[in-house]
Amino acid sequence: MKSIINQTVVLIATLLSACATTGELPPDSAFPTLNAESLQVCGSLQNHDFAFTSSADGANQIYLYQSRTASIVKVTDDDADNHWATWSEDGRMLAFQSTRGEERDVLIKVMPDGEAVNLSQHIEQDLVPSWSPNGKYIVFYSSRDVTWPGTGPIGGHLYVMRVQGSALGRIQTEPFVSPSMIAWSPDSTTLFYARYGAGKEGIYALDLQSGQEAALLALQDRYPGIASTNPAAGTVDYNVSTNDGVVIYQLSLADGLSRRLSPEGGHHFYANWSPDRSDLLITTAQDAARQLYDIRCVAADGSYDVAVIDDLTDARSAVWRPSGR
Repeated sequence: MKSIINQTVVLIATLLSACATTGELPPDSAFPTLNAESLQVCGSLQNHDFAFTSSADGANQIYLYQSRTASIVKVTDDDADNHWATWSEDGRMLAFQSTRGEERDVLIKVMPDGEAVNLSQHIEQDLVPSWSPNGKYIVFYSSRDVTWPGTGPIGGHLYVMRVQGSALGRIQTEPFVSPSMIAWSPDSTTLFYARYGAGKEGIYALDLQSGQEAALLALQDRYPGIASTNPAAGTVDYNVSTNDGVVIYQLSLADGLSRRLSPEGGHHFYANWSPDRSDLLITTAQDAARQLYDIRCVAADGSYDVAVIDDLTDARSAVWRPSGR
């Protein structure tokens, strides 16, 4: 494993030196649709790119909205299921999960046209990667130490890999059912994740320096998930099922109080803060069956809520490109 990862790092370094980061990806025939009205309402769309997942061509592929041209281009184009994009801190690379092999793996791609490289390379399921704010690590969830029956929720542990090195290892001892996403504290010292099942439903934190896990919020008999991978300092963003749908909240670590982030009504699952924290990109289910999703831009102060990607292509999981790109 160590030699494989070392080879991967060499390949990444080669890609970084060989690939330009300002070009555009070639167009493709199947694209999700941008709602032109959102450009007039959501100011962040004029200054920042974002990556997202869409099934516009039938398979889950990752797309990139480019603010410079207000256009959408395709990042992945294959028969695999590609999902859960996460940016490096400088906005030059994307990591994502993919089924290009027989199982889900974590891949990394230098933008815009670098070849995707498999970082995790394991026969078990590796999924929901999240890049650390300091750019050094990618944390992901894996079933490699827990036998997965092939259907139903995936049980497993949290793992971390060093992007520029060979370290790869499990960082959590007790297995739990797959979380929706994994969030980092802004200083890259703490991970936030959700548990559900076994009477331990809730939001948890793992201190990477001490290895201590702390229960932050109990949500017994409900279905919580981490809603945002880039929370503000001292907060955690989470989603949870309610009688009115699925709601996104922001939890204050100082006083344990939660405030609502998502609009009233509907099913809101994932969010991502713009670099200046003025806007949220939120994934919203279009119907109660939660079969179709769109992406909306919601003002942090609640002053507007507008569809960004709102066609019937199941667009979701949008992540702003870090500032400077």
